[in-house]
Amino acid sequence: MKLIKYLLFIVFLVVSLVFIINLMEENDETFIKETFYKTEIANQIYPNDANTEDSSIDQVMIKIPFSEEGSEGIKVWIFFLAVLTIGVLLGFIIALVQILSQKREIIYQKSKIKKLELELNTLRNQSIDDDLILIDDFDDNKTSEELIG
Repeated sequence: MKLIKYLLFIVFLVVSLVFIINLMEENDETFIKETFYKTEIANQIYPNDANTEDSSIDQVMIKIPFSEEGSEGIKVWIFFLAVLTIGVLLGFIIALVQILSQKREIIYQKSKIKKLELELNTLRNQSIDDDLILIDDFDDNKTSEELIG
């Protein structure tokens, strides 16, 4: 089970790395500048450099990797909110898996303890074999050297 969790973690890291690299490639400086110049703030700060297109936007946009080719992207705050939400949900799922794994281990250990306690009680309550005959050949008149030899 641990091996599967480690393999899934490694796959998740590789996929995240590929996503981040594609995110950086799609959102290069020129795209960020173009979307910034479309905002109303850029029109106020840089009236000569601003894009005079009719498609003005209210916030800077970023492109999401593996999305539609012609899309303008999504707003930055929505992207960060989505990433935060996904992170919280992923953390919750990982914590839930850990809790369930620990509960299963506790149940297993409790059943093992019950089996051992039952075996111990059985051994405690078992009567000593009555067929055992003890013979006492000890004679009080013998000296200690005769007893040893």
